[in-house]
Amino acid sequence: MRSCSPALLVLLLLLAAPAAATYAGDRPLTPVYAGTLHGGYLYSQGNSTYSGTLEPGETYAVRFDALLPDGAAVEFGRLYLYWSWSKQGQEAVYPSIAVSIDGAPVESAARYVDTKGFVSKNDFFSGVDAFDAGVSGAEPITLTATNTAAGNATFVLQGAALLLVYTDAGATETMFQVLEGADLLYAAYGITPEMATGRMIFDRPIDTARVASAELFIAAPSGGYTSTEVPEKNALSFNRGGESGLPSFIQAILDIIFPTANGKTWTDVLDADEARQVGTDRRDVTVWLRPAGNLAELTDNGDYLLLSNAVLEVRYSS
Repeated sequence: MRSCSPALLVLLLLLAAPAAATYAGDRPLTPVYAGTLHGGYLYSQGNSTYSGTLEPGETYAVRFDALLPDGAAVEFGRLYLYWSWSKQGQEAVYPSIAVSIDGAPVESAARYVDTKGFVSKNDFFSGVDAFDAGVSGAEPITLTATNTAAGNATFVLQGAALLLVYTDAGATETMFQVLEGADLLYAAYGITPEMATGRMIFDRPIDTARVASAELFIAAPSGGYTSTEVPEKNALSFNRGGESGLPSFIQAILDIIFPTANGKTWTDVLDADEARQVGTDRRDVTVWLRPAGNLAELTDNGDYLLLSNAVLEVRYSS
């Protein structure tokens, strides 16, 4: 009997277990907030940087400055911890993390986890812990995370972030859709870039006749930072249609003639470095916006990243 190729074997495994954790884009981000209000939003990583290995009992602290404008009030808030390499020896284990804000304990609201999806060396968990912020945004805060493992389990923190959607009477009317999660993407070990594509679905209807502007924001730990530079190592698409079947040079010409007809794709979109390892990107997507069912996709092409956050901000004309 002929043996399967590695790529075919991975594909068969994905078809057999579509919800399994893998390097493929199999965990679309989860909607956690949608609303229309007069206000804005902010995403800040404070002074967070890569922690290195955190042993049991060790702590990690991040300061977030006061960020909201005068008179603003928080409508929706989340704190995020981005963690990776959670292990005990060479065994993958879930991290045990105690979190406090200015010394007051806070409970996790959600944990999202992914892994490479097959038994091999260094097959450890990566993920995101989300916390209901419960902060005003008008005063500085300090987040402290402690490794509370009973044994010798360790993990690393790639960073932390604070996301706030806020009301502001002087701001324009704006719709926000917020997604979060953890989708590990890596085009390697038989996973193609097409498979290593994470989806962000914004399903709320939009009054496109009144749209003044629209912006897409994404965050992805490890995204944009590689030890060796890879050209076009990742790509972000917005409302991009499927393959047309046309030769690439003809499709390129059509995209120039009809620039809004088939969405848009950008390459090398994330910005991160050795110290600040949570890559982020903001893109104006106004001309490609649809009345409903807007879709963004992040594709890995040798970057290795954990898609974790997305915000679609649509500002209406007054």
